[in-house]
Amino acid sequence: MKKYFLKKIAPAAASYLVRFIGWTLRFQEYPGSFSKMHRDKSQPFIIVFWHSRILLSSWYFRSYPMCAMISSHSDGEFADNTVGRMGINSVRGSTTSGGSAAFRQLIQMIKNGSNAAITPDGPRGPARHLQEGVIMLGQISQRPIIPLAFSASRAIRLKSWDRFLIPLPFSRASMVFAEPILVPRQMDSATREDLRIRVEETLNRVTDLADELVGQPKL
Repeated sequence: MKKYFLKKIAPAAASYLVRFIGWTLRFQEYPGSFSKMHRDKSQPFIIVFWHSRILLSSWYFRSYPMCAMISSHSDGEFADNTVGRMGINSVRGSTTSGGSAAFRQLIQMIKNGSNAAITPDGPRGPARHLQEGVIMLGQISQRPIIPLAFSASRAIRLKSWDRFLIPLPFSRASMVFAEPILVPRQMDSATREDLRIRVEETLNRVTDLADELVGQPKL
């Protein structure tokens, strides 16, 4: 019964709740409209956002051809079933394992025209620390990495390792996008680390800005 609840009932309830919250929010996008700039389905991209900001990100990209990499841990099954109900495909694994089947599958899906969604501090943290797997993904796929973040004026923060943010219905919400970051096909380890730091700092910057735009306290 517990397994059925986690695979069927809980994901269905969660997906309906996310849709409800998403439709009630008053959105502010910065800068401008992301969809106008990135609706070209022949140019896939890799979006990255911190694990704490998953909830609304899955709702925002529900109409995009999207594939998410979700943890192969047992707690990833709930997320897998939930985003699947939002129309988002997934592979189970981690970008830290560059030779894994999941990583290769994600690369192939990007080459076939899908966009990719990565939480580079997931699944267990440390929070807001970017693992280098996303840099490898950008290097191999040659698709731009776009750091983004959302926040809401009224929200619940869970006492989890990442202080997961759940926006409350009818709140003001912000979605902040950074400029795309292109990863060179050829680079040494020092350049890879410089890029990792750059993406991490950019992602922290847009996350702080998203919070500031709606008056959410900075952690």
